[in-house]
Amino acid sequence: MKIITSGMTDVGCVRASNEDTLGIYSDLNLFIVADGMGGHAAGEVASKMAVDQIKYFIASPSNPNGTSASSSQANEEKLMQAISHANQQIFLTASKDPALTGMGTTVVALLSTREESVIGFVGDSRLYLLRDGAIHQLTQDHSMVNEYVQKGLLTPEAAERHPQKHVLSRAMGTTQNVEVEVFTRKPAVGDTYLLCSDGLSNKLSAAEMRTIVQGSSDMESATKSLVQSAIAAGGEDNITVVLVSFVE
Repeated sequence: MKIITSGMTDVGCVRASNEDTLGIYSDLNLFIVADGMGGHAAGEVASKMAVDQIKYFIASPSNPNGTSASSSQANEEKLMQAISHANQQIFLTASKDPALTGMGTTVVALLSTREESVIGFVGDSRLYLLRDGAIHQLTQDHSMVNEYVQKGLLTPEAAERHPQKHVLSRAMGTTQNVEVEVFTRKPAVGDTYLLCSDGLSNKLSAAEMRTIVQGSSDMESATKSLVQSAIAAGGEDNITVVLVSFVE
């Protein structure tokens, strides 16, 4: 079994700049999507820092906090520490520069080998799994509206149309410490993971994503079709997608 990947980011139809950042690091088995927020260029700074710092931490023979990154260390712990490290760096940078005050970012990261897939996330960037003709959203948005859904105060259908859907309950860089959600899945031949910012998930349903990916001739055309479909649906936000597929 081998891993093939493709990714694309687009500014969309409305925004003046692209505050999303993606990272595809096949040598590290690491794949990341981050969606920045903040005035002026602050969102771009935050999302790029998230991707760069997570990569730096994962790639370091000895992690920045001094602990070994050996194979004996659980990959869940490694990814959690990497995202926590990136969060602290973003927070410290913002605290030293008034122009960056309040900047933050979401992140969804996949650290995957042929044996295991570790997913870590903060905010509302998502990861979906396409398997056996079906699509499953594996992450849960860290948003105020999704908390209402979890408490039974809103239906998932009502949440999709809620005017405060974009309000996050958790993001990277806004506090010195952040709670990172991490879990592990076992990949199988034929699996495809889809990582995306909300510029995609707010415009296309999971079923539409599945149809596009399954109807595409290859990974690159699938990523391009996903982005183009989100643009055709309005493209009010930046749009980013990364596909990671397991083939024989």
